[in-house]
Amino acid sequence: MLSFTAMKKLFLPFILLSLFFISGNSQPLSAYVNQDGRFFVFDNFNIQQADYLQPKYFLIGGNCVPFIDNIKNFKIYYNGKPVQINEGYTTDFYATNNLVVFKNQATLCVFDNGKVTKLADYNTSFAYGDSVVGYFDDRQYVYNLYWKGKIVRLEENSLGNPVTMSAAGSNVFAWVTQYDQFNIFYDGDIIEQENQAPQMINAGRNIVVYRDYYNDLKVFYKGETFDLGAVPVGSGMKKMAPVFTGNDLVAFIDGTSELKIFYAGKIIETGVMNPQIVRIKDDMLVFENGTGGISVFYKGQITRLENFIPVKIEMSQNSLYYFTQSNEIRFYTFGKMIELPAQSYDDIRLDYDVLQVKTGFNSFSFYYKDKKL
Repeated sequence: MLSFTAMKKLFLPFILLSLFFISGNSQPLSAYVNQDGRFFVFDNFNIQQADYLQPKYFLIGGNCVPFIDNIKNFKIYYNGKPVQINEGYTTDFYATNNLVVFKNQATLCVFDNGKVTKLADYNTSFAYGDSVVGYFDDRQYVYNLYWKGKIVRLEENSLGNPVTMSAAGSNVFAWVTQYDQFNIFYDGDIIEQENQAPQMINAGRNIVVYRDYYNDLKVFYKGETFDLGAVPVGSGMKKMAPVFTGNDLVAFIDGTSELKIFYAGKIIETGVMNPQIVRIKDDMLVFENGTGGISVFYKGQITRLENFIPVKIEMSQNSLYYFTQSNEIRFYTFGKMIELPAQSYDDIRLDYDVLQVKTGFNSFSFYYKDKKL
């Protein structure tokens, strides 16, 4: 879940007008503040003014741009124009590919395809993904799920929150009841997964990974459950060996200390023992390859990237970037390596699959796939 503090970072004003592109089912959207302090949105190759004053903060979603304007009103740029949602009440908001989840003090709401739905007047616990929001209605004592414009009642309890553990993936929601029943919501169905509470649960797109009551590692993938067996739980300060969950994939260290990958219903052996680093986000998995370098797993293929471990690696969707030992930028995107020109830079960031490089005062370059914008 994104922190509210992280949302407050603004783009620096710039004169050079450039476009962001967002991959997948998202539309091309971005936003910037120009040298005059006006707020613009790039929308499918068109530039629209969203506000005449610099917003206090904003986010880029898959199909909209939510922001708090200069006088603290909450607005969402959607379908070619900004829409004011409320005046000064919004305290937190989170953007995904399809939804904007936001809170007005204790009230939880969702913005979906241009429509605002109030989920709970008073809420203290929720989890969200690209198309699902699981939340506790503290006044009604029910735990509901928002999905495709519908509200599905999952659990209820007159004494408190009936859900003791939950995890939201892109399109899947998993939870444990007060009676230790472990359930999964997927593709409109509620599946009674286990009748004993698991030790942990994580979720991604089409996938839920969990350690069952006996600490065996299991994966629910597109309606089928795979038992990966006993996996080390760690020792000493490390209470539990990490399990890394992404879109359609899971990475874990097995009983022989080998890094293995569950992808699209199959186990892939890497041959790497006790990797120093393992990073996963969305469709990207990066790991130390056993020879002091790094490799990437993407869409079923392992590719060696470098013979050293970069200090900083940023990942998102289908892309990642890092710096070489000579401080050059490497951009790996959609399965291809893009080498950027050797030059000085002031800032760099990755938004979805767009790499933005600030190379001077109000001077920006944008890279999407193998194109420079």
